[in-house]
Amino acid sequence: MSSWSIPVMVAAAYAALLFWIAHMGDRIAITHWARRHSRAIFGLSLAVYCTSWTFYGAVGTALGAGLRYLPIYLGPIVLFLFFPGFVSRVVEIGKTQHSTSIADFLSARYGKSAWVAALVTLIALFGALPYMALQLKSVSQTLVALSPDITRYLHADEIVMAVAGTMAAFAVLFGTGRLDLTQHNRGMVLAIAVEAMVKLVALGSVALLATYLLLSEATLETSLQRAGDTFSFAQIDARFVTLTFLAAMAVLCLPRQFHMLVVEAQEDRLRGSMRWLFPLYLVIICAAVVPVAVAGSLLMPGSQADMLVLSLPQTFGFDLLAMLAFIGGFSASTGMIIVTSIALSGMITNDLILPLFFRDRLRQSVDRQNVGPVLIMVRRLTIIGLLAFAYFYVRAASESLSLAGLGEIAFAGVAQFAPGLLLGLSWRRANRAGMIAGLLGGFVAWMVLLAFPVFVPESLPVLIGDDALVSGTIISLGINTALFVLFSLTSETSLSDRVQAVAFVDRQAALPDPGDISREVKVADFRLLMEQFVGEERTREALNALRLETGRNYRDADRADAALRNACERMISAIIGSSSAKALIQSTLEGESVSLEHVVAMFDETTQRLQFGAGLLQIAIENIDQGISVVDNEQRLVAWNSRYVEMFDLPEELVEVGRPIADLLRFNMRSLRFPEDTIDAEVSKRLEYLRQGSRHSTERVLSDGRILRVLGNPAPNGGYVTSYTDVTADRVAEQALEAKVYERTEQLVQSNAALEAATRSKTRFLAAASHDLVQPLNAARLFASALSEEIDTERGREQQLLGQIDRSIRTADRLLRALLDISRLDGSKVDVAKSRFSLDLAFAEIRNEFEVQAEAKGVELIVQPCGLWIETDRGLFVSVLQNLVTNAVRYTDAGKVLIGGKRRGGKVQIVVADQGPGIPQQDLGRIFEEFTQLDRKHESEGLGLGLAIVKRIAAMLGTQVVVESEPGVGSFFSFRMPVVEPGEVQTRVEEGRGQAMPASGARVLCIDNDRASCEGIVALLQRWGLDAVGAHHPDEAPTDCAPSLIVLDYRLDDGLTGDNACPVLEEKFGSLPPIILLTAEETEETKLAAQTIGAHRLIKPASPAILRALIGSLLRIEA
Repeated sequence: MSSWSIPVMVAAAYAALLFWIAHMGDRIAITHWARRHSRAIFGLSLAVYCTSWTFYGAVGTALGAGLRYLPIYLGPIVLFLFFPGFVSRVVEIGKTQHSTSIADFLSARYGKSAWVAALVTLIALFGALPYMALQLKSVSQTLVALSPDITRYLHADEIVMAVAGTMAAFAVLFGTGRLDLTQHNRGMVLAIAVEAMVKLVALGSVALLATYLLLSEATLETSLQRAGDTFSFAQIDARFVTLTFLAAMAVLCLPRQFHMLVVEAQEDRLRGSMRWLFPLYLVIICAAVVPVAVAGSLLMPGSQADMLVLSLPQTFGFDLLAMLAFIGGFSASTGMIIVTSIALSGMITNDLILPLFFRDRLRQSVDRQNVGPVLIMVRRLTIIGLLAFAYFYVRAASESLSLAGLGEIAFAGVAQFAPGLLLGLSWRRANRAGMIAGLLGGFVAWMVLLAFPVFVPESLPVLIGDDALVSGTIISLGINTALFVLFSLTSETSLSDRVQAVAFVDRQAALPDPGDISREVKVADFRLLMEQFVGEERTREALNALRLETGRNYRDADRADAALRNACERMISAIIGSSSAKALIQSTLEGESVSLEHVVAMFDETTQRLQFGAGLLQIAIENIDQGISVVDNEQRLVAWNSRYVEMFDLPEELVEVGRPIADLLRFNMRSLRFPEDTIDAEVSKRLEYLRQGSRHSTERVLSDGRILRVLGNPAPNGGYVTSYTDVTADRVAEQALEAKVYERTEQLVQSNAALEAATRSKTRFLAAASHDLVQPLNAARLFASALSEEIDTERGREQQLLGQIDRSIRTADRLLRALLDISRLDGSKVDVAKSRFSLDLAFAEIRNEFEVQAEAKGVELIVQPCGLWIETDRGLFVSVLQNLVTNAVRYTDAGKVLIGGKRRGGKVQIVVADQGPGIPQQDLGRIFEEFTQLDRKHESEGLGLGLAIVKRIAAMLGTQVVVESEPGVGSFFSFRMPVVEPGEVQTRVEEGRGQAMPASGARVLCIDNDRASCEGIVALLQRWGLDAVGAHHPDEAPTDCAPSLIVLDYRLDDGLTGDNACPVLEEKFGSLPPIILLTAEETEETKLAAQTIGAHRLIKPASPAILRALIGSLLRIEA
């Protein structure tokens, strides 16, 4: 790799880094960080003032002229530290006037004169060319100094041309992406601030190296002596003072400095680090120059002074530091080129090219919309032209001219703005005639005395002293100031000049604070003034609020006070601005008319506020998705957004301020293909809506299928606002959603139908299971009972086996019924049939059922009557008690089991308590789970389903079973039910021991489709001495003798049920005897069937003892 290519590649990489920083500077995350540190970034960005002249030329000046290097830094330091108010005033006025450049600022001061702007731009252009040439020369010189081999490939002029082309491309890419020059370019400012830090680090590093070399290569005494010889107070002369003044003016008048100071400022005055960071930066640069100059004088005598910053580290072998110094100088040049290019291209475009070549085009609204891209292209071409002229300037200028010399000439050129700036901010008589005359005279003098001699050094015609710069500066500024004052005094000041003088010179003084009210101003004066601006209603509200605040009455004849004055000023300020409001208040207090200048200034300020508000309104409505149109009281279009135009494809010539809205309505209706003969009527109807201020909402389908929602609302102060929302996507989505809902509804209906069918199938299965599965158990129990009747009671072993068979059948029956109950309960197919009944009767029923079992175990079963009634499903309620008592009796080996109830407010607490083994606390939550048995001792006696059934039934009955238990003491189960008023007393036949026995020889007909069950019950009845006959279907019943009793199964063949079979039997026998409905289904259906035919329902597998007692009772024969 060639040695000369390394600096080029490093510079390219550094440029890419700056581009990345600028790009990231506009990102949201970086922007938030930059906003928090905006003052520091602003202070550093002002260091764009430090160009390659500062970086290289200052050391060269210090080496040759000592302290004369100092004025370039001293001027800005003095201005910012001792005159910060003046700088802040420039910033504040520039922000208020929305100035985009120094030309725009000075033009605004002098009646917004286009001639002033053009002259300032021309002078700034001629003044900037030497400065830009300085940057090209410094970069090319440092490149040659760093890589001498490059001259073998490129001539010196070609190197300058290459640098100029690179700088032009850099400036075009970096600085012409935005059309609005007042828009803050945060990315660029951040990049310039980074460049400032790079310059400071690079020059500081070279200064540290110089200090190190002085301490190591020379004695301290020698170094101090050489410093004393180099820098002397005798060097503070006329040139020193002149340069200090020029530098102070340059920091305000240079286009790039004005751009950074005013245009890019995010605050309207200098605060905090905005004021002191830039002077501190310059102080550090000043200090860094001294050791480098002394080291060059001692260690490198005869070296090129302007290149000492680069050659010092290079000579002593610090190549990396030399590369850093090159980057520092490159930063200084690129920063200046970028900002100057942005500022000057904007000035040339706005103040020279636009007025000359685009004036007619800008008057046409259609062309005005397309001029933006053209302006950006013009600015880019301007930048290229500036760099081209700067290149020719370098070629034509004297080779002996130093970097500092070029910079000083540029400073003297922009100093021609100083008289107009200083006098324009302090002298009201200053006008545009004086400004133009002064600028022309000073510019010509500067060209003749300073700029032209650069090309022909021996042509300087006039000298005041030995120093050409001092002579040229004093003469040119003297001519400028003299002509300025002379023409301002002798020419007539125009109204626009006087108005702008108020805005610039009398900004604070022209509108003094009214202070205390000294004359007899009445409340009525202020009331009438407020009514002119805010109306009667708001004025009345303000006076009422003031009365509450101060306690005064504020009648019209009362004398006004300071509180009323302040309130009036606040309200008017919101309309016309604070300065205009102060002028009106002052006029009211002093009884004098407001001057013409103040009146115009008021209108100018108010106009700015209205334009700003209109701009915000336009931005707001442009950034919403709806189309918007606004009409005034006369139904004329006053505002709209581009979305409105796009929605209806409106011609541009049709959409303009003041256009009757009727024209647009007719166009829209024709687009919507309204019948031509109805359009006028439809337009009239809509205009009537607008006149009445009626709110309306509708939806329209356009010819292309789009659907618009039209919403109209009256404006608060007259007029009408209509919004148009494209709801096509919403309607399509709604239709798709409706179709989806319909599809899902159909699927849901089908699913529900399938579920209902499955439920019916399950119900049929449960019914069949209840019948078919229980039938064998019923037959087995009947056969076992008949066999027991056959076997002699003395044969104990056989009786014991039969008892075990019976218990096994009962266990299987309980298991089957429990499983079926769980299935029915989980399927929510158990209907709750409420009835009112006495708890005491239910308790007695439970006692009868469990008394024998309890006595057999030696357990005392205690029933505690309560005399209360409840209303619920009796069967489900009894089932809960049965399961709870079953567990209590089963798990209590000795002791008591209590059943009872106790009133608790409007409810009764039903209790089943036992003295069994108790339940551990950690197991209380498990006992209600299926197949859970905690006591292994009694495991064979239960199934672990009882409490699971209890929990489900309790939930169906609207209650909850609560358990309390203590191991070794017992368990206490309870639940609560609402108490109701007593009903009719119920009587139930108690079935059990001591019931009537069936009479011998009575005919009993047994009908059951299950052959085994039928044979079993017939065999059992015959053992009891009854004349029992069996049949599997009612049609098969023998007719030879009418039966005294019928035992009828519920589920028969061919879908026939017991209640349906009764008419057949009645037809056979003429009448029906008592009937026992024997069924495996303990359901509401079988219960209703038994009630219908007047039968007694008995659940399979039937207990032989209960069956025997019931038959005996029905045949009414005592044993």
